[in-house]
Amino acid sequence: MGSIQGKVVLVTGAAGGIGAAAALLFATEGAAHVALADRDADRLEASAGVVRDSGGSASAHAFDVTDEAAVAAWVDGVAAAHGRIDCAFNNAGISQPSTPLHEMEREAFEEVIAVNLTSVFLCLKHELRHLVAQGTGGAIVNTSSGAGLVPAPGQPHYTAAKHGVLGLTRLVAREYLRNEIRCNAILPGITDTPMLRGGGEDLTDRAREGLRKFSPTGELLDPTEVAAAAVWLCSDAARRINGQSIVVDGGGILH
Repeated sequence: MGSIQGKVVLVTGAAGGIGAAAALLFATEGAAHVALADRDADRLEASAGVVRDSGGSASAHAFDVTDEAAVAAWVDGVAAAHGRIDCAFNNAGISQPSTPLHEMEREAFEEVIAVNLTSVFLCLKHELRHLVAQGTGGAIVNTSSGAGLVPAPGQPHYTAAKHGVLGLTRLVAREYLRNEIRCNAILPGITDTPMLRGGGEDLTDRAREGLRKFSPTGELLDPTEVAAAAVWLCSDAARRINGQSIVVDGGGILH
């Protein structure tokens, strides 16, 4: 019996990378259903297909996680179709080229804040609405980053957003404890994802720089290694873990 046996799970940023790996792992660990969300419809459907091919139940929901009406409709729809929600992995995020703060355009700053922080707030709001009403408890995991602890050079927007995710995580953990709703965060290190590679086969210059500075082995993390932490935090095995920020980087922050 898997560690997520019978649970209904929400995953954002599920078209690739950590989100896709987590969706598959949730299914193989026994989830009753995994609802995948991302704005890239084609890649999202491919990720859902991988979950179904593994024997799991999955649905693909293409929308923008910064659109509150769309987020609410997604959570409402999954809860209506499956009778409840049990776990959520708020993982959607973007990155942009490094730029000194004094040269950064406001539009670039606000875009990263919207996708990497505001979307987490919106997902939490509507997930909690259902979890509180259900009265059966639940588990939420948010994706922050090593940049949530150590500022990322040339990334004031990314750094601010990922610090903010940790603040929201701790607030939810504290304020919803009596509802038996747990909330934790994972902080991935340099992980081999499409975002890191800029959509291509080769690493971006920023990724190569990060590898030199923050990878103790000089190797990229596999998305499944990071996803495993999120799945465990949603499982009953982690039922006493709440309000924590777990770094998954092989010791990179200590490097």
